[in-house]
Amino acid sequence: MIEQARARTTEHTERIEYRVLDATNKDQLLALGERRFDAAVCTMALMDMAAIEPLLAGLSRLLKVDGRFVFSVPHPCFNSVAPRAKRVVEIEERDGGIITEYAVKVAAYIRPIVARGVAMLDQPAVQYYFERPISLLFNTCFRAGFALDGLEEPAFELPPRPERPYAWEYLPEIPPVLVARMCLPSAEP
Repeated sequence: MIEQARARTTEHTERIEYRVLDATNKDQLLALGERRFDAAVCTMALMDMAAIEPLLAGLSRLLKVDGRFVFSVPHPCFNSVAPRAKRVVEIEERDGGIITEYAVKVAAYIRPIVARGVAMLDQPAVQYYFERPISLLFNTCFRAGFALDGLEEPAFELPPRPERPYAWEYLPEIPPVLVARMCLPSAEP
């Protein structure tokens, strides 16, 4: 991944460093330098970490005051590994016609779980997901000193693909992703 990132970098190459480190190891994070960064981004990775506390504790010291931490995760309410949440298709006869409705059926939510699943079709091996409810995600950030100052729940309006009747394209009113922006406020009011 580092080689691919370097190959794709065309601007500001003298200002960009690439490193491999364990995001769940606070000491490795702090070796980057305290209060050195304006922002940090974690795209679709928190659910891959068994523990997020070390990352958040490290970020609270890596970021400058008023620094931002933006993360995205599969939406904990709607986009979960079965049997917690399932995408369903219901077909019914109504008023002389056949109606097809697409929905998400949520059977469980509040208890954190570890589940096995795949991120992409034809993925060569299953992976572990560490699913947490929104309250646990945010409260872990709050305990590390962050405040929530932005929240998005994007839903995607894409053309449906008949070969994938359970795809998110059929659910344009249900967000499969949660994106949060946390800030590290100063201690002064």
